[in-house]
Amino acid sequence: MSKIKWKIEYDYHLYKVYDNNGHLAGYFFPNYGDIRPAEKEDEVIEKMNKAHDTVPEATLLVPMVKLDVFDKEWMDMDYVVSSLEVNLERIKVWKDWLRRNARQHSVAGASIHTAREDRNMLSIALGLVAQIRLGEKEVKDFLVPLLDRLHEDGLL
Repeated sequence: MSKIKWKIEYDYHLYKVYDNNGHLAGYFFPNYGDIRPAEKEDEVIEKMNKAHDTVPEATLLVPMVKLDVFDKEWMDMDYVVSSLEVNLERIKVWKDWLRRNARQHSVAGASIHTAREDRNMLSIALGLVAQIRLGEKEVKDFLVPLLDRLHEDGLL
């Protein structure tokens, strides 16, 4: 598998993760903590990112499986069974990957979500716990080992 040159782009409180081809590969959400007063939140978060502050945790959201069974008027039963079986196997691969790799990549937990833009897509949110320095270069440096491993293992 070829090596990917990941690109990280800061965009209003979150970081977008892109692959070699400029395709959106995921989102990185730093946990900025409880910011008071709430009306200063935007300003404080912008300052934290510009100052390259650290945060103790974040969430990486990436695609997990494409169900491809919703938004169709009708489907053959064999097609539905086949699609669900294939996706079940991929989910099992993710589960095994997390069991084997979570600690090494600071993954404290994971949850599954329906993608906002595509209800056929399930995304996995990886809860990351580590001292994470903010800034595009710094977030990239932190994420590259995890992103590369997910890519090498066929999950991204």
